[in-house]
Amino acid sequence: MTTTRHSRVGDATSPPHGERNTALVEELRTSGWVRTDRVAGALEAVPRGHFVPPELAAQAYANEVVFTKRDIDGTALSSVSAPWLVAGMLERLAPHEGDRVLEIGSGGWNAALLRHLVGTGGHVTSVDIDPDVVNRAVSALADTSWRDVHVVQGDGRDGYGDDAPYDGIMVTVQASRIERAWLDQLAPGGSLVVPLRVRGMGRLLTFTAENGHWRGGGWEQCGFVRMRGEGSAQDTGATFQVGDGVRLRVHDSPLPEASALTDAALHGRREMWSGVTVGVTERTRPLVDLWLATILDRYGRLLGDTAPSGGDVVPLSGGSSATWTGTTLAYVAMRAVDDSGTRFEYGVAWHGPDTELAEQVTDQLRAWDQQQRGGQGPSLMLYRDQAPSPSTTARVLGRGAPQLVLTWPR
Repeated sequence: MTTTRHSRVGDATSPPHGERNTALVEELRTSGWVRTDRVAGALEAVPRGHFVPPELAAQAYANEVVFTKRDIDGTALSSVSAPWLVAGMLERLAPHEGDRVLEIGSGGWNAALLRHLVGTGGHVTSVDIDPDVVNRAVSALADTSWRDVHVVQGDGRDGYGDDAPYDGIMVTVQASRIERAWLDQLAPGGSLVVPLRVRGMGRLLTFTAENGHWRGGGWEQCGFVRMRGEGSAQDTGATFQVGDGVRLRVHDSPLPEASALTDAALHGRREMWSGVTVGVTERTRPLVDLWLATILDRYGRLLGDTAPSGGDVVPLSGGSSATWTGTTLAYVAMRAVDDSGTRFEYGVAWHGPDTELAEQVTDQLRAWDQQQRGGQGPSLMLYRDQAPSPSTTARVLGRGAPQLVLTWPR
């Protein structure tokens, strides 16, 4: 069931953007997130501060996310996305004058930016499951030049068929799968920009039409508030405590035995080094994590608190790619290779008797270095229904249709 909210009609007056908004747009240009004059013009015309709640006004022009609602346990339920990420998504979708666009996950700012880009001949629909978010978006859009954005309360998994077809769909909540409704509501040749969880890791992807299917690309590391609604419980993955302050997060993978992990953690930490060295500025960790996530059959993210007290089990800051057997836990480690702290070597730390597991992960780190480093990244194909028989080197991501097939170049 969906409920429509209309902004009340008033004089079309845009709020002033001021010096702080101008400085933010310049920062986004300088950092490379804004690449085109069209997106820069939208950000200049639609000040972020107008869509941030008054009590959070001090954060309005910082280049970071502003959380606007949390659950009783502190889990973020809604936010105004970070400007760098919003700019990057607008550049990816690249809506034209006159386009029809669907935004899944509302709040007002991104919808107003899209509305500015599609112009008076275009149309923007914004859907969110949370009535508080919908009401906030409607209120912020009222009496502005973007007040005709169609704001709808409903489950974003269903899209919004009444305003379809869309030339572009932008998903601004973390999705764990591509929904069939989104593909059904895209116009021929339409594009989809979505932050998708790939075995638990958030990656920003752009899907464009190609010969009866869609090709995905981009792979930018990102994080969003998780999508809510029917079916959300099955998207949360599973968490296993490994030690005090250390946990293993598993998505789309065979699950370990909890007792096997805690038993493995009792073994002392051993390390094996690959000889693969990288510079800090290369930003290779997201690529290495993606490689391991799509190569290893058993995959999870080993996460630790700021100062974990889990004994010898110490993941990297931000998490380590991990795998396991019935007796052993292994995960990615790094060590400095010079005094400057700018170059590091990849390796594997493991706990338990299965040295072969550590050797397998080390071999995959070397394979990434030899076969994929500096390359174009993996190929990702999206099929509305069943994919053609994938090659032996391909991995089918998720379960059921629509189907995602990932292949690394050889």
